[in-house]
Amino acid sequence: MNPRPKGFLQVDVDGLWAVRACYGRHEGTSFQTDPCWEEGIPRLLEIFNDSSVPASFFIVGRDLELKTKRHIARQLLQDGHELANHSYTHLIGLTARPLGVIHREIRKTDRALRKIGATPVGFRSPGYDIDGRVLRAVRQIGYLYDASILPTPWVPLLRVADAWLARKLPEGKRQFGRWVYARAPRQPYFPLRYRIRKPAKDPLEQRLVEIPVGVTPGLRLPLTASALLGCSRQQLRQLFERLARKDRLVLLLLHAIDGTDCSKPIVFDNRRPRLAGFHLDGEEKEKRLRRIVEEFARAFEIVRADDHARAMMDGVAAP
Repeated sequence: MNPRPKGFLQVDVDGLWAVRACYGRHEGTSFQTDPCWEEGIPRLLEIFNDSSVPASFFIVGRDLELKTKRHIARQLLQDGHELANHSYTHLIGLTARPLGVIHREIRKTDRALRKIGATPVGFRSPGYDIDGRVLRAVRQIGYLYDASILPTPWVPLLRVADAWLARKLPEGKRQFGRWVYARAPRQPYFPLRYRIRKPAKDPLEQRLVEIPVGVTPGLRLPLTASALLGCSRQQLRQLFERLARKDRLVLLLLHAIDGTDCSKPIVFDNRRPRLAGFHLDGEEKEKRLRRIVEEFARAFEIVRADDHARAMMDGVAAP
């Protein structure tokens, strides 16, 4: 029997305040009273621990200003999960900012994570907005990997869907990366310094691992839990088995809001769109998320991204 290919489970811990900001809503009290942290993350943690799978949680540094959120983050560490860097203020459009801002966003979160006992070596840019400048900043801090590339050709359509949810035009919002990244590899690779969608062949260029977000076979839609919440167990099994047969590493991405009760309109002020789980209550979300995680773990051997990146940098693991 052939061994299962490796896979990654990763969670973007975007607090409710950050999710609301993405859709042009005011923060209000959503930073202090944050169900994404208080409910969504504990629910995901329970699902991962019940399935005995490790995950990587990408933390927004600002959230660690609160004692309650620091306590939850430490619990993630104690349970054997990785904590990684997701910028300090979840600033969408990082590639349009000066280098000083880019470095500050990454370094401030790095310091905040280290203060609670983490040793971060991975980064994901908010909104998958990545370029060579940001990757150089990640490398200069001494990180081993980035996980921002989204290799899908559907970037324009995803931005339209995002605008539909927000009910406002995107106004140049840099979300979902760049269309040209559809040509990037779909499994971990060493990116070229100035053309990051291309793998570096020279060992001297292999100084950082890029772990792209997974995409579905064929259409190459983003492999996110929010897009899979409506799938039956049989559909999930067929999807993951198709991916596993390709014998390459796959990243399944979740968000804290995926585990959060949306039976009341907590993101959009007076409505609950029937898309991406924004209309589902916590109990129903838990049932569907368990199905997704169980079927993914059935098809793939789940490993931590930091461990795999270290092995690649040491030359003991294939991309």
